[in-house]
Amino acid sequence: MLESYLPGDRHNAKIIWRPAKPATAGQNGRPLAVPIYAREVPRIGNFAPIFVVGMPRSGTTLLAALLSAHSQLAIGPETAYFDLVWKPLERGQDLTVWPEVERVLAAWLEKPSVALMELPVAALLDEWHSAWTNRTLSHRLILARVMETFAVRQGKVRWGEKTPGHFLFVPAIKGEYPDAQIVYIVRDPRDIHLSLAKVSWNTGNAFNHAVQWREYQAICQRYLARYGSSVIVLRYEDLVSDPGPVLQRLTEQLGLRFEQSMLSRYREQPLFDLRDEPWKQRVATAIDAANAGKWRTQLNRDLLGIFQTLCGSSMRRLGYDFLPGAKFSATLAVRGLDVHSLMWWGRMVWRISRGRDPWLGSQADGR
Repeated sequence: MLESYLPGDRHNAKIIWRPAKPATAGQNGRPLAVPIYAREVPRIGNFAPIFVVGMPRSGTTLLAALLSAHSQLAIGPETAYFDLVWKPLERGQDLTVWPEVERVLAAWLEKPSVALMELPVAALLDEWHSAWTNRTLSHRLILARVMETFAVRQGKVRWGEKTPGHFLFVPAIKGEYPDAQIVYIVRDPRDIHLSLAKVSWNTGNAFNHAVQWREYQAICQRYLARYGSSVIVLRYEDLVSDPGPVLQRLTEQLGLRFEQSMLSRYREQPLFDLRDEPWKQRVATAIDAANAGKWRTQLNRDLLGIFQTLCGSSMRRLGYDFLPGAKFSATLAVRGLDVHSLMWWGRMVWRISRGRDPWLGSQADGR
């Protein structure tokens, strides 16, 4: 629980806090999302939030863990806030009808990754209801209060959020947090394909993954044009091959001082539960540069041809190597193709290219 907050400058701000009591055990031995002792909702300084985004299996968890190892920055488990709260409420009556707002928020707070933060749910809902009554409730307030609470429990003065899928919500994020810094991590599409093939929730084939990666890069270019230096692009390959200097440059861009201990403490960060997300277990191991470039020995020329044909322009711009002689294979492109995914991406890109919100279909009103 928060005892007091001592304001200071960006680098020297401190929080005095008292660790909370152990949470009451819930089903399967997991802590309840509503510890009965946690009634206070702490507040921290007014620092620009950081959002880590990227294509699935691109290194967002590793990057978030490294950043969260900083003594002043807390990045918690994935919240998927803009997908699970902002989107359904914006498609409905926004924040005007409290019973619906409460229903959506309560369901979101029960999400396993959000529950890992052991939030004072009752106190938060009470505060949000008061804000709704006073007509001051906003998405900016809701998410900030959750992340501030988590940050204080970590003894930190600044918060960040990591949900890969928030990449497509950057206009909404910037609408709520104009000062937010977006860190987009990009990885070689061929290695992403290899990594996606190992997880149970993956759908589609190499053609699907190539199209998705290509569109991610096109959308990123639009973000860079619109939001400028508040969008930071970082290559996964650079991070794992030379983590110290790369992380030092990144922290400076984020207004933080680099701490050498980040390179060792990142494996201690409470970002996920292996029982729910076993595919993230490598984050608890040492950073390995060998995780980059696996495509060289694990993909045949026909599969490589799909990526080099569809993603060639962006791959060259980002400095990714090509394999001479690799040709596009129509047979492999069709085998296992997820047509629904292609149609979905086509619709999203069409909206974005016309200045519309990708989720609501409306004009993006300059955000």
